[in-house]
Amino acid sequence: MSQYNYKTKVFISAALLFILFGGIIYFVQRASEKEIKTKALVSYLEQTSDCVNRYIADYVAHPQEHETDSLSSFGSWPDPNTLGRFLSYLPDNLRFTIINLKGNVYFDNVTQGPIPENHLSRVELQQANLNGTGTSKRYSETLREDFYYFAKQYRDQGYYIRVAIPYHIDYVNYFRSNHFFLLLIVGIFSLALLAVVFFTDQFSRSVRKLHDFVAKAQAGEEYESVTFPKSEIGELGEQLKKIFKMLEESKSRYEIEREKLIQHFASSDAGISFFSAESKFIYANSHFIQNLNTLVDTPTFIIDERILDYPELYQVKTLLADQEAHPGAAPRSTRYIIDKDGSHLEVRAQLFPDNSFEIVLTNVTKKENDRRLKHDMTNSIAHELRTPVTCARGYLETILNQPLPEEKQRYFIERTYNQMIRLSQLISDVSMITKLEEASDLYALQELTPYSVVEEVKAALEIKLQEAQMTICNRIPEQTTVQANHSLLYAVFANLTENSIRYAGTGTTIEIEQTMEDERYYYFTFADNGPGIPESESLAKIFDRFYRIDEGRSREMGGSGLGLSIVRNAIRFHGGEISAKNRPTGGLEFFFSLAKSLPDKTAREH
Repeated sequence: MSQYNYKTKVFISAALLFILFGGIIYFVQRASEKEIKTKALVSYLEQTSDCVNRYIADYVAHPQEHETDSLSSFGSWPDPNTLGRFLSYLPDNLRFTIINLKGNVYFDNVTQGPIPENHLSRVELQQANLNGTGTSKRYSETLREDFYYFAKQYRDQGYYIRVAIPYHIDYVNYFRSNHFFLLLIVGIFSLALLAVVFFTDQFSRSVRKLHDFVAKAQAGEEYESVTFPKSEIGELGEQLKKIFKMLEESKSRYEIEREKLIQHFASSDAGISFFSAESKFIYANSHFIQNLNTLVDTPTFIIDERILDYPELYQVKTLLADQEAHPGAAPRSTRYIIDKDGSHLEVRAQLFPDNSFEIVLTNVTKKENDRRLKHDMTNSIAHELRTPVTCARGYLETILNQPLPEEKQRYFIERTYNQMIRLSQLISDVSMITKLEEASDLYALQELTPYSVVEEVKAALEIKLQEAQMTICNRIPEQTTVQANHSLLYAVFANLTENSIRYAGTGTTIEIEQTMEDERYYYFTFADNGPGIPESESLAKIFDRFYRIDEGRSREMGGSGLGLSIVRNAIRFHGGEISAKNRPTGGLEFFFSLAKSLPDKTAREH
């Protein structure tokens, strides 16, 4: 029935059901009616048989009251003629047969002659012998006609009385069921079927509307135009429309949130993975695979529950085992750091309420190195601050505790003043480098010409340059313009110049020029013709904090050890890089670049 619609299916099902129940009711009623009519007929035949028996019994008891012609071998019985006259008062369609207990026929009101055939084999007599009465329907060879037979045994009298009635069309019709009842059932079922068809049609239209709505909704088509009949199904359809619309909105929001979450995971520096409560892999971003391969000895690109067997993730596996053994009591997270071949990776595992879990692998090498660097820098700063403070304190204690001539006092005061200047410069340099690293956004940008900044440095350091008999050749084009912070750009040229004043020697020349440019950068050189850096020293280290080529000489000359580090960070702030090398002709030469423009913070963090 799959090829039929809902209405047809309901109609066929109801019709078959009605036919089935109607048939059952009809046949049950027919059988019951036939049984009742059969019992009535048997009762009628039995009453007739008893009437004949009473007549015979009365005749035997009072023979003088009856005509006596002759008696048969039965004894004091009425003769056939007398019995025949009595039976003439009974319905003429009945056949009466009196049979003795041996099966011999004494009397039959239909046949005129003797019946020699023994009747004990007849079904009705066998039943009467067992039960007292018996019935059967069969064809009479004697009379060539169908008869319905009833036999009753009168054992005390010594005979059977059998009454038979012709089983012709009247009695066939008599036993037939009353068709009025059948017609009544058919009529009721027809009306019920019409009612089913009507209500099914109403229901079917609602179902079709509901089906159209579902089909359009699933296909992503417009479904707001679908209307439903005013019925319970229609109300349900309208509610489904509202629910589906809410689901669409929720799905849309879910997709947006899911996409945001996936983008967050994809852009996250941390390696994130998710597993089900059965430790089945669900999701992992690229950083997780990358960090996992950094962590384990054998590279892998397959993420599944087997990664928990890696020794590096043993604590995660232990966490899961403890939770399984002691639910609700064991900790729900773990965090630890593993050092692997110079890399530092943080492993974090978190169990969720449904016992699913996440594993996060974060490369904290830079963070750890920064922590160590800050620790080392803090120690270095403390050491650098301690030296001038200790010196100044010693000078002042000498002045206070010992009587000194005025010239000696002046000498110690000058030395104390120099240490204070050095201390102030150190604090200023530490503040600048810290601000560059921690709060670079505080530096404002403006249009500047490197040429004019160099001229400012020349003017500010004029006395020192004269004392060192040094000259500066500024060959930067005056029209060259960069977007920069004035104090930082000034610090670049000032620190490079002071570095040359300290180490290049008396009578040397500083040459500053722009060598080239491209679409994004200007390229500069800063060189002197001094002795340069000894070959035993690493040129890359000169930009490290507190690195000095000659520790003793540097302290005597008052350097903080942060000047070139400030230069490097300032140039990186402006989107460039810096390097140094010894010139073949003698002296030290710095190569650096400056971005023409810095549109945003990202560029400055280059």
